[in-house]
Amino acid sequence: MSESREFWDDAARHRAAWYVATGHERESEEFFVQGAVETDAFLEFCGVEPGSTATVLEIGCGVGRMTRRLAELFGNVIAVDVSDEMLRRCQENLASQPNVTCLLVDGDGSLGSLGDGAVDAVFSYITFQHVPTRDAQLRYFDECARVLRSGGKLAVQIRSSALRDAVLSYAGHLVHVVRGRRTLNRSWRGSRVAASVVVERLRAQRVTAAVHPWRDHPRLRPMQCWVTGTKE
Repeated sequence: MSESREFWDDAARHRAAWYVATGHERESEEFFVQGAVETDAFLEFCGVEPGSTATVLEIGCGVGRMTRRLAELFGNVIAVDVSDEMLRRCQENLASQPNVTCLLVDGDGSLGSLGDGAVDAVFSYITFQHVPTRDAQLRYFDECARVLRSGGKLAVQIRSSALRDAVLSYAGHLVHVVRGRRTLNRSWRGSRVAASVVVERLRAQRVTAAVHPWRDHPRLRPMQCWVTGTKE
């Protein structure tokens, strides 16, 4: 997935904060504080309880906007990303957090360096919606099931595959293009996978999964959904 790495490395060098969380232009304290507030809200919504001895895997850590809060809540954080540059900035931003391990992944959905049952929880926000292919997204879910221990929790945000939401997403991409952002690149647009397909895939691997629309949904924004589950 060299195309994705190239896109996200370039994004990190030029406008890292915006591409991590649109609306922010720099990695300010407000950028990280908002990330912490959202992390707490999403974990509670998805039924994931942090623990001082637990290990959480974050897929798509970016520059560490949410990773910093995860490191405060969990005993260990494994933060993965497809971009070398994002990981470099994450390590710089979290230099005072010794319980964070940053790992580069290929972007094809594999988490090969992690062993079976290696983590207590998997968390991912605004990452799967940028994965360019359906196969890679589904492989990520396969890998989530593999690396979760028995009783482990899953909390992964995905985009709705409904036609209305697809139209709203594309309209948003065009608005950002006019403002000079590279949002028509497929490494930003990503692919869409029906929630029912994801749930079936996870259940086949002993993860009792369900999908929940995010409760605070702006009227003219695409729906965000959370895939939650527990490994049997």
